[in-house]
Amino acid sequence: MGRKLARFVEADQPVKYMGGFDHTLVHCPRCDGMAVRRVARVTCGSCAYTSDLKREPKVERVEPPQIVMCPECNRYVGTYREDLRLQRLHCRGCDWTREPVLRRPWVAPKRERLPRLWLETTFRGERLWAENEQHLRFLEEYVAAGVRETGSSNSTIASRLPAWIKSGKNREDLLRALAKLRSRLP
Repeated sequence: MGRKLARFVEADQPVKYMGGFDHTLVHCPRCDGMAVRRVARVTCGSCAYTSDLKREPKVERVEPPQIVMCPECNRYVGTYREDLRLQRLHCRGCDWTREPVLRRPWVAPKRERLPRLWLETTFRGERLWAENEQHLRFLEEYVAAGVRETGSSNSTIASRLPAWIKSGKNREDLLRALAKLRSRLP
């Protein structure tokens, strides 16, 4: 019948959710060696690189006051330091009024540039990755298992794996790819 396959029991795993890992192995931005990312800090043991990923908030410049004149009668309306779109403007001479714009214009969110993962490769056109050695061990045990006992919740790591990892037909090739990732560990 072939070799006996291992059994995977999700309840026995130490980390059940993706956010449960305390660190991630990444490429160092300076020397391209292996570095560790914890919360918002990257630290490299090879070149002693240390970086905070979260930038300090920008200190906004104090803009000079804006003098507003009425567009109808050219009278002085006021002097403002804030954004004029959010101000109610009223001219006492001609009763000209402009109401504030209640919504701010949409601005695309800034994406944080995170370092590349250390344990990452391609497998048949798909991205195969692991955050650290513990995550890699989880993937190896899951792929090698012939019988997989997972919970009913859809928020665990095993439930969120893509179908090509769950498929039994990719088992041998996936284990070789995971072994290649394991060889990158010190």
